[in-house]
This record gives sequence, structure tokens and C-alpha cells, in this order.
Amino acid sequence: MTPIDETRLSADLRRIIAGRPVSLVGNAASLLASGHGSRIDAGCVVRLNSGIPVRPAAQGRRIDVHCFSTRPSLERNLRLAPWRIRFKRGYLRGAYSVWMSEADRSEAADPDQAFYPRHLREDLAAALGARPSVGVATFHMLSTLTDAGIRIFGFDFKASGTYYRTKDNKGAHDWAAERDFVLEAVERNGWQIFS
Repeated sequence: MTPIDETRLSADLRRIIAGRPVSLVGNAASLLASGHGSRIDAGCVVRLNSGIPVRPAAQGRRIDVHCFSTRPSLERNLRLAPWRIRFKRGYLRGAYSVWMSEADRSEAADPDQAFYPRHLREDLAAALGARPSVGVATFHMLSTLTDAGIRIFGFDFKASGTYYRTKDNKGAHDWAAERDFVLEAVERNGWQIFS
């Protein structure tokens, strides 16, 4: 990603956010027991990976930005997802999408596909001491490239698992380091995290 591409990504995100607070929606199973849907939908809604809402009262209905690891992994996960997710796969169309991983970028078919900047990913990995998850990378991207207030939903750092997966999927991430990174930034900036 060139500096011009990063400037464009920042401008695109700021245009989409349009002065609203950002609702960064994670995929923790614990979110399904909440009643945060209307609060989520009141902001610029950023969703992650295969996080298509199945309980609107808890997860909201809207999407403005979709951040995912890679297109091939997203397609594979959507094929393997529970029927409620597969049935709604068209939900992601029309959202501004950001490819977060370095992997498989050459397979991007859309010439306008946005990518998470490599140097931000490297800086974040160094701060965490591990490969960042899509959730913490998206949080980092939003907090670095925009000046939006961020409200976080559905982030429990794998305490309850991922709502659309039946098997444990902790990946090669340091969830304690990610939790500390996010909570420190939330405290420093006066943002909110909803459980």
C-alpha cells in the first residue's frame, strides 16, 4: 500500500463515518445475549469477517464498513457457516470493504479493494508481540486513520467464542495483549466498550 492508497483509505473511512460515532461490532457469542442492537445501528457500523447479524435486537441490522481477513478465507467461512449466515451472505454487498491480512492480496478481483496498510499491521504486531486478529487490527486502523469516537460491541477476547463457529477458533493471537491494547486505548480516549 502506497502513501496515496493510505490517504485514500483514510479519506474513504472519514467520508463514510461522516461525523458519527463508530460502532465496531465484534463476533463474540456473548453479544447475542445483549440488547445493543439499536445502539449499534445509531453509529457508523463496522463489522468483521463473517459477522452477519442473526439477532438484530442484540447485534443491530446495519453495515457500513466490512473488514475481513482475506477474500478466499471469507468465502470459505461463509460456505461453512450455519444456514442463518449462509442465507444472508448478500448482506455484505454494498458495504465498503477492507482486506486486513497481507495474505492473498494478489487475488483481489476488485481494483478498488481497500487494504489495511502494511506498516500499521507491522506496528501493531510489534506492540502486541503476536499476529493481530482482524478485530484488533480494525480497531487500530480506525483509531489511527480517523478521529471518530469508537464504541465497541461484541469484543470479549474469545472468552465466549465466536457466535458463528461451533469449534474453538483462537488462532495465533495473543488475546490478553489484544484486550490490554484495546482497553488502554478506550480509557485514554474516553471511548466506550459494551459487554
